[in-house]
Amino acid sequence: MPIKNSAISFSDVMIRLLFLLSISLTPVLLKGQGIRTRPEAEAAMIKLRRLGQTENKVDLLIDFGRYYLNLRGERKADLTTAMGIRDQASALAAKIEYPKGIAKSMVLKGNILREAGDKTGSLNIYRQVLAYANKLQLKDELAETHIAIGNLLSNEGDDLERKIGYNEKALVLYRQSGNRSEEGNTLKNLGDYYNIKGQPAYAMKLMDASLAVYKAIGFKELQGVYNNMCIINVGLGNYSNALKYGLLAEKTADQLADTSLQRSSICNHLGLTYYYLRNDEKSLAYWQQAKAIAERYQDPAYLQTVIANLASLLVRMKRFNEGITALKEMETKYPPTDVQMKVRIPYLLFNSYYDLEQYDLAAPYFKTLIKFHNELPKSDPNQLFLYRSIIRKFIHDRNFTVAEVYLKAHEKQSKAQNNLLALAQLHRLWFNVDSALNKPWPAIAHYKTYKRLTDSIWNNEKNKQISGLEIEFQTEKKDKDIALLHQRNQLQKVIIANDGKLRYMFIAGLFIAALFLALLYNRYRVKKQSNLVLEQKQEEINSQNELLRKILAEKEWLLREIHHRVKNNLQIVISLLNTQSAYLDNEDALMAIRNSQNRMHAMSLIHQKLYQSDNLAEIDMKWYITELAEYMIECFGMEKKIKFELLTDEVKLDVAQAVPLGLILNEAISNAIKYAFPGDRKGKVKIAFLSLENELCKLSISDDGIGLPVGFNQDDSDSLGMSLMTGLTDQLNGEIKMWNENGLTLEVSFTRHSELLTETTNLIH
Repeated sequence: MPIKNSAISFSDVMIRLLFLLSISLTPVLLKGQGIRTRPEAEAAMIKLRRLGQTENKVDLLIDFGRYYLNLRGERKADLTTAMGIRDQASALAAKIEYPKGIAKSMVLKGNILREAGDKTGSLNIYRQVLAYANKLQLKDELAETHIAIGNLLSNEGDDLERKIGYNEKALVLYRQSGNRSEEGNTLKNLGDYYNIKGQPAYAMKLMDASLAVYKAIGFKELQGVYNNMCIINVGLGNYSNALKYGLLAEKTADQLADTSLQRSSICNHLGLTYYYLRNDEKSLAYWQQAKAIAERYQDPAYLQTVIANLASLLVRMKRFNEGITALKEMETKYPPTDVQMKVRIPYLLFNSYYDLEQYDLAAPYFKTLIKFHNELPKSDPNQLFLYRSIIRKFIHDRNFTVAEVYLKAHEKQSKAQNNLLALAQLHRLWFNVDSALNKPWPAIAHYKTYKRLTDSIWNNEKNKQISGLEIEFQTEKKDKDIALLHQRNQLQKVIIANDGKLRYMFIAGLFIAALFLALLYNRYRVKKQSNLVLEQKQEEINSQNELLRKILAEKEWLLREIHHRVKNNLQIVISLLNTQSAYLDNEDALMAIRNSQNRMHAMSLIHQKLYQSDNLAEIDMKWYITELAEYMIECFGMEKKIKFELLTDEVKLDVAQAVPLGLILNEAISNAIKYAFPGDRKGKVKIAFLSLENELCKLSISDDGIGLPVGFNQDDSDSLGMSLMTGLTDQLNGEIKMWNENGLTLEVSFTRHSELLTETTNLIH
């Protein structure tokens, strides 16, 4: 038999490679039952506002941080938001002394740093959590930290071994704490890792244990577990079970309306199962669906795997050029980052060019495969399909002696992994080599072994089981479609019945509309006549309003002019007093003149504000107090000695209350400046004017000076300033108090005039 005809076809050497790379599309279940969707986030936000400073609020904040961390797209803004929420959770946990909250917030910080690319920073945080959680025996948080450290490692070589070790530590801790939900998650993850490691039988035991835990606690989102069980059974060559679990994963995802990236993984594994079942049509449909979902999420790893699988299928369908083009475009658009994908692309291209008999184009890719074969450990799962490519090359070159060496190494690894399909294809290759070497009896023995292994994989019973699974699944889908069609039919009947009712209602509506139009026309004629009368009256009202506006404008001008002149007169008096003081040597007289000037300036400010403002009835007290305080500071030159603090609400008073209040403020500030800080003593004066309930206003002037003399009684005081403040307070119908407390505090309380407020309210309503 010619060697060319006995060479292995490319479609027969894909299986192990497709399986190895499909396991990278096995997503981890979301932790716990935290916030995962926008509606859940909005509901949690409402709940968060109602919570006080409690442990529940810390836990909810941490869930919010995880939600923003896990949002798709890996946007920097989302990570910044997640870190800000984490900081709030950490601060609150420390304040209320909540150790679990502190540990959880630290783990979240490490996860955010890891997502941002700072692996060193995240590892330092995780180590701090281990020390803290160990000290306080926080088992759940210890377990979570072990898993987080494992997530820093890759799924290859020693990293994979260490990752498994961290997850096994976490599993022990979750079992000790009785956390069944996280126990199920960790068992599932370990099953995934052992499957990647090349131990599918043990991985299946872990998946069964995970499924049992999930069912025991009533966990419904089992599509991820079924998805993993599907790919593990593919590795074991049990395609009936693989299809069973793959269809269960799809069914569960449909029931839960799962549209996440996990759906791409489910479709990829079903496509892989149908690929091995030689159902190219279904395999192509599932892989195209997986590709569409991965493109929507813009996930490079998923896209690499699915596009490579599609290329493999296109090559098997003899659409070589399409497959090669897809591979090269994928390599440019989504450059491979892991070893499996770096091996897979040259592997696919080498075998594609060999099928096309373009050996020169295949040569560079063969060199790449040989390099990987020499660099990777001999136990690495990738070596299986590297062996097959190398064997194919030596068979083509008629170098059968070297091919036999690789066949023996291939056999050893296939048996170690209990891979029946790989063994079957291996013996078929060996049959070709022995036939070429004219060794009929060994060739027949290898062919018998090939047939025996193939029959054990593809026996009639399994084929019937696979067909039954497909029929059951398709029947269920058709039943759902029939039920949906029945609902649509009922809805259509209701719509038709409603259309009939609407038709009669439309006719009745037209009749009523005609009557209504006739009535409107009659009313229009009556109203037109009424409008003529109203227009005449409106013209009279408008002319009177115009006259009133002119009168009002004149009165406003006159009132503004009065305020202006009062202000000017007060300024003249201030100037006259200033001139008079130049001829006086008596200090008491000078002080009296200065006090009078300050009082007149306090009144002058009010009139100045009134004539400059559009509102002639009220004074903005916040502005007034600020202006008066600044004037007093400047007047006495106390900027360096005394510091003033102002705290005023937005309050407006009429002139009758603003003037006495301004004079009281003037007297209080003057007294504080003159008497509170004798000698070189420095201090602070705080002025507060607050609006309280029921129109109550309170003016407070306090200082940290020497205070009132011992035994001072304001009622017995003969001071002009004190008498003036008392009289002005009576004018406000208010109450004045003063006491020593780290200095002197003077407080005036009164009720604001409400006439203007009532008028404004009436206008608004």
